Amino acid sequence: MTKRSLSGLALVGAVTLMSATPALAETLRLGTVVTAPHPWIDAAEAFKAEVEEATDNRITVQIFPGGQLGNDQTMVDEIRIGTTDMIIGGVMNVSPYVPQFEIFSLNYLFEDMDEFRAATAPDSPVFEYFDNAVTDAGVGLKLLSLTGGGTRNLSSNQGPVTEPSDLEGVKMRVTGSRLDADMWQAYGALTTSLPWTEIYTGMQTGVVGAFESTISGYFSSRLYEVAPYHAKTEHQIMMSHISMSENRFNRFSGEDQAIILAAAQHAGEHGTEKGEEYDAEFIQQFEELGVTVSEVDKQAFIDRALPLHDAFAEEHGLTELLQTIRDL
Repeated sequence: MTKRSLSGLALVGAVTLMSATPALAETLRLGTVVTAPHPWIDAAEAFKAEVEEATDNRITVQIFPGGQLGNDQTMVDEIRIGTTDMIIGGVMNVSPYVPQFEIFSLNYLFEDMDEFRAATAPDSPVFEYFDNAVTDAGVGLKLLSLTGGGTRNLSSNQGPVTEPSDLEGVKMRVTGSRLDADMWQAYGALTTSLPWTEIYTGMQTGVVGAFESTISGYFSSRLYEVAPYHAKTEHQIMMSHISMSENRFNRFSGEDQAIILAAAQHAGEHGTEKGEEYDAEFIQQFEELGVTVSEVDKQAFIDRALPLHDAFAEEHGLTELLQTIRDL
């Protein structure tokens, strides 16, 4: 047999081996700042399970909880440059790039969970609006799903809060959203922007004396240790997002994109349901943890918040979006 024949056989053998080798598995790195138990963790695990099952583990998902990949802002920046693939977090941390998300900082925007579910449904005009807004912003993100995270309440180490006047002069942690600061300044608080991962030490050191969060976030991050007064303001239903690097998403086949989208949408629905479950479960445990839970004059809080709704929407050209939410 000639050398040429041997070379040809070797080439054929190599091609045959390559064609018989399954596609290399791809791993998606998904980060979130919270730790279990939390609805974002449950959503992440649901997404992981569905994607891996649907692709026979050809696509795997690695979850990084507890801010292992950085705070929300850091993860968003890393997704934009391609060093992290996915995030489940609050929409306020995307608002520097997509300012329309700030509308969800309006306290008492949703009347109830049914209205919230209608807004976050993948076929809702609200989701369609934000899907387009993220794409149009050109910041390198792909919005996969809107999801919940539970009810947001106020917590403090200054004493019980039952009405807006109890917040006069209190140093309060808020997100980086300007509207978030405006909402709480309307109640008399002195607002300071801090990442979620710095709230515990901020409360310990006196940088802030109050913050607002979901019930599950307060519980799972053990914030009751530094803020033993919990007021049932129920001022927001947490709006969260599951987002991915746009470049990473676009590199998948159409079939895999459909799998990822469906899994994210199902995970979003699951996260919303778990948020409700945790709200009911965890608040029952607060008393034994030494937390004082107080009812509030909710109407007094609502009355100060509502005037900001129309003013904000008009200033930012979001009057139509606000009406869409009201009509759900």
